[in-house]
Amino acid sequence: MSDFHGVFPYLVSPVDADGKIRERALARLCDDLIGKGVHGLTPLGSTGEFAYLGSAQRAEVVRITIEAAAGRVPVVAGVASTATADAVAQARTYERLGASGILAILEAYFPLAD
Repeated sequence: MSDFHGVFPYLVSPVDADGKIRERALARLCDDLIGKGVHGLTPLGSTGEFAYLGSAQRAEVVRITIEAAAGRVPVVAGVASTATADAVAQARTYERLGASGILAILEAYFPLAD
């Protein structure tokens, strides 16, 4: 599945009032999107919630997405952090979970030169 092409929507991360990832809601979203013909899924794809989720919650979002995709489409997990070591740890975790790739998200807080 290394031939990434087409539409890879960024997924919302449904969380209940206690901070638990709403597994059925996320799995249903993945199933619906795949049923509508997307070419891949991108959990944690720069929709902003990475700053509000802990590492266990982020890993859970990626795990649920990979399980829901069930090999039907690739899953490219978003990696974002203000610390390099944390970003590397996220990428390794998502690789272990079975992600097809990662989306490295640049921090908007730091200006970049051309």
